[in-house]
Amino acid sequence: MGKQKKGLTILGIVLVLLLGGRAIVVVLSHQDDRTLIQQALKESIQASKEGRPGGVMDKLSDDIKLNGESEEGNQREIARFIRDSKPEITVQDMNPVVTGNEATITSPVDLTLSMLGIERSRHLKEVTLIFRREEGREWLVIPVSNWKLAEVHVPQSAIADLMSP
Repeated sequence: MGKQKKGLTILGIVLVLLLGGRAIVVVLSHQDDRTLIQQALKESIQASKEGRPGGVMDKLSDDIKLNGESEEGNQREIARFIRDSKPEITVQDMNPVVTGNEATITSPVDLTLSMLGIERSRHLKEVTLIFRREEGREWLVIPVSNWKLAEVHVPQSAIADLMSP
């Protein structure tokens, strides 16, 4: 019984050291908000291009909105769209304007995707991406704050144009 108790104590100490070490790394490696937002956007664009929906979904708010309408509950369809069409997205100006816990990027966007075996490319003159800081947990224990894409505003004419051949 003594060995088992000693083993549990050692395991507990190791877990505390690991979690404490991770918490210290998170605090010490804090980057400025602009860099974090740009990094999140770049990572999700790359994951999208590769058809990896998980890499994109991690960067989306649970209550993502498109032109003011909630897409909550459509995560499965969004993931399928990313996996099937592997959209290539180029945001020409990735410099966010950060105001508190919200950041906005307004930029022209080039979009190429495959729909029903047909590749379509469009230039969207003005797309607005709104990021919000959201609280979460890393390793289910360490509280973290992440920038997530909360809203996308695209002119309605651009959406209609995207669906036409």
